[in-house]
Amino acid sequence: MSHISSRIAVLFVAVVGLLGTTAPPADAQPGPHVSSGNTSSPNPTSTRAQFVQAADSLRTVGLREALRLFRENNLSLSRAQSEAQALRGEARQARAYPNPTLQATHEPLWRGSERQSETYLNVSQQIEWSGRSAQIRAARERATAARARAAADSARLVLQVTEAYVEAATAETRLRRLRQVTDVFRQADSSMTKRRSEGDASGYAARRIRLERARYEQRLAAARLEVRNAREQLALLVLPGGTPSVAAKTLPSKRPPAISVQEALQAALQQRPELRRWQSAVEAQKAARRAARREAWPDPSVTAGYKRQSDGFKGAFLGVGIPLPLFDRNRGAAEAEAERLDAARTQQSLARREIRNEVRQAHAAYTSARRQSQLLSDELLRGSGDLLRIAQTSYDEGEMSLVELLDAADAYRDARIRSVDLRVDLWTRYFSLLRAMGQPINLP
Repeated sequence: MSHISSRIAVLFVAVVGLLGTTAPPADAQPGPHVSSGNTSSPNPTSTRAQFVQAADSLRTVGLREALRLFRENNLSLSRAQSEAQALRGEARQARAYPNPTLQATHEPLWRGSERQSETYLNVSQQIEWSGRSAQIRAARERATAARARAAADSARLVLQVTEAYVEAATAETRLRRLRQVTDVFRQADSSMTKRRSEGDASGYAARRIRLERARYEQRLAAARLEVRNAREQLALLVLPGGTPSVAAKTLPSKRPPAISVQEALQAALQQRPELRRWQSAVEAQKAARRAARREAWPDPSVTAGYKRQSDGFKGAFLGVGIPLPLFDRNRGAAEAEAERLDAARTQQSLARREIRNEVRQAHAAYTSARRQSQLLSDELLRGSGDLLRIAQTSYDEGEMSLVELLDAADAYRDARIRSVDLRVDLWTRYFSLLRAMGQPINLP
């Protein structure tokens, strides 16, 4: 028993010794390759290096390429195009004539021991003359309306892609601006640590700089997350499945061109696919009403064939069959098509009115954004590029106080972020106006 107890004691001492050599003390700081849980913050330099390395491996696209990828890979657009092609096939089928009917009949006859027979071979063909042309035109106009509807859906989706592209490009720009300001506070923090060790700075100033740096580090981390989300959203719209993210190029710094409201309205009334859709719908309903009215006059059937009897008589025959419209004159269908025509005309008028309002609103928003960008952008950016650099140099040389450095950094960040917001608002409203005008969306 004592022998077993001694062996257990030796084993316990060995395990404790092993744990003591592998686990750090509770108050020790983890090494560079050890995860410390939630007791320490990640190294900003290594995090930034990883982000830059990931960004370098990304695919960066411009707006034109993003829209091209969208047209090639977007599933919603492919579905709308397939539906339009289906109606195009139906329109092609409407032009086909009905197939003839071939019939062979043998009639054996007998009376007592006498036997006779008759054999018929006939072909029947229905002749569509009452509403054939109207039905063909109705199917053709429905296919045209479907193509216009697909074009309208495509324009709507293109605007979504453009907005996602603008958001991705903006996120990239915001990240660069915040990184510049954060670098200033990183350098200020290092400089403050050195000055404090030399007795040239107070503990309050060091803590204040450290707090400001932490605030900008948090903003920078949020900006990185915003960039990642914007890249993934853009990839979801323009790239096939399996591609995680894609980066967008920076928006142009120049302002898009001015557009008059008369020019915008004229282009919209000529180019908007919604108007083409409802115009085709009206024409389709006109043809459908005409076909319904003509169906009161039925289509005849022509039958021709060959007859042979067992007594040697034979010959050809010809017959015509005409349905008599005594009970069904298709009046209900004609009234229904007439009401559908009125509804299509009403919808066409409503669409024109909505498009006019949409164009006017989009033009007013774009004109306002362009005016604000022209008035405020130059004023915001005047001298802001040198403001931060001068403030940082002056602070390092002791010519500027801590409060002045903080004010200069905030002023620089506000000016740059405000400039980015103005540019984003301007380009977003410009693309919205192009969409309202029915014009292709692209950079000028």
